[in-house]
Amino acid sequence: MKYLWLVFFLSVVFPSLGEEEVEHPLLPADTSSPRATLNTFVESCENAYDLLKNNGRSSHDAEFMGDARDAVRRIKRCMDLSEIAEFRRDNSAKEAAVSLKEVLDRIELPKEKQIPDREMMTAKDGGLIEKWTIPDTEITFQLMKEGPYEGSYLFSAYTIENSTDFYGRIKHLPYKEGATENFAKIYLTSPGSKWLAEVVKRLPASWQERKSGQAVWQWVGMTAVLILTAMAMVILYYIGRRVSRGGAEGGLFKYVLGLAFPIMAVFIPAQAQSVITDELVISGLTLHVVKFNLSLITLFAGMVVILGIGRRVGEVIVSAPHIAARSIDAQLIRVMCRLMGFSAAMVLLLQGGKHLGIPLSSLLAGAGVIGMALALSAQDVLKNVFGSIMLIMDKPFSVGERIKVKGYDGVVEEIGLRSTKIRLLNGHQASIPNEAMARDDIENVGRRPFIRRVSKIRLPVDIGSAQAEASVKIIEDLLKDHEGLNAGFPPRVWVNDFEDDHLELKMMYWYHPPEYWEFTKHADWVNREILSRFEAAGISIALPSFTTKVDDESGSPVIPPQS
Repeated sequence: MKYLWLVFFLSVVFPSLGEEEVEHPLLPADTSSPRATLNTFVESCENAYDLLKNNGRSSHDAEFMGDARDAVRRIKRCMDLSEIAEFRRDNSAKEAAVSLKEVLDRIELPKEKQIPDREMMTAKDGGLIEKWTIPDTEITFQLMKEGPYEGSYLFSAYTIENSTDFYGRIKHLPYKEGATENFAKIYLTSPGSKWLAEVVKRLPASWQERKSGQAVWQWVGMTAVLILTAMAMVILYYIGRRVSRGGAEGGLFKYVLGLAFPIMAVFIPAQAQSVITDELVISGLTLHVVKFNLSLITLFAGMVVILGIGRRVGEVIVSAPHIAARSIDAQLIRVMCRLMGFSAAMVLLLQGGKHLGIPLSSLLAGAGVIGMALALSAQDVLKNVFGSIMLIMDKPFSVGERIKVKGYDGVVEEIGLRSTKIRLLNGHQASIPNEAMARDDIENVGRRPFIRRVSKIRLPVDIGSAQAEASVKIIEDLLKDHEGLNAGFPPRVWVNDFEDDHLELKMMYWYHPPEYWEFTKHADWVNREILSRFEAAGISIALPSFTTKVDDESGSPVIPPQS
């Protein structure tokens, strides 16, 4: 009974007695001092080594994958990776880790009490000592003064950058007891999957030899992956162009569907990176060069897709029933969508360049130089583009309207980004640069609210006042309530002027609406009625007079009597 009470007492006072302590998954790695960082790094590397040696690089075991990710996270937490481009950080951290572990497994380290802890790194004035270097080495722990790891002691950026060089200089030394032997070799040469490892085992010994930092089989595999990547992208772009051929006019659905193939092409280089990094386990400078170029290809492929999206969004909007496909509003929508696509592509370029480690200042300077070069070499193109924008904003005419410009008279068929196409009245097509259209005077015949007719009728000089008044009355009666009459525009008829050989009668009226062929039909009727009514009233129309001048052989002019 006494023992039962003792057990009960212990279980209440010490409830966790006998339970295994479980580390919280969000507990950060201890990097508060060089000693803490070194211990965290060594322990995490040993865990990663055991996992790699026992399970290989790949496993479907969720627990294994979780432990592996946790080990890698803690290893990276011990390093200052701020000076490494974002796309290189993961691989650089892993390669630096195995190199540094190989070094630490071969050199003599100070006793643990001699490696400074937080208290030993605190100066007399209360401040922290900035760095500590392992004796007789260049391996340095640097105090982070800013950023998310402020106050932590991490392996310095210089140490990370030169870790592979350190390993190369000490790899001939023997391992110490308890070392993670061949950690670098296992990590850098083990295929990323079990099936690939089985294939590599069956290859000749010559294929296992390392040349320029990689095994022969790795060079062969990487070359094959790069060739297949290039072929796949070329094929996808070719299919996309075939499907999209003809643009929106060739079928809006096909035009939009054609973008699916360039989108698929964007993922090809990313997948190639994954195979090269995780399956073939390429490392070192070769990996960085290949990943940089594949990332660059992915970036430009993404920009192409974004530009394509901008064009297609414009065409989808323009396809709405209430928007005329070739109207100036449709062109404005197309231009705005393309400009938005271009802006998004530039944002992607800047963000992608930052990811690749290209400074923003260099990107902006490069963009400025390229922009200046393009501006100088394509001045006419840029003028026409800005001319297009001015025409779209000002809207002096629309597709289908008849205009007169630069001596041309015709109907507008298309307003493009470079030029405007006009179908002339004789059937020919004129293409006028938009830059010229934007600065020239344009007479828009298609927007006239009416057609005004002004005619002059020649009456004999000796017609007399009665017949002159009768002629005016005849035309006024003829035009009273005429076809196409607008009450606000009454017809006008008057004796206009005395000329040398005739009396000028002037007639003016307006025809609504401005239907040209209906107007000509009405004008023909008016003309014939004037002739008929003048003839019935005995009013004649004066013929134009002329003078003939003849020179005789002597050169003196001979002027015959006037007719």
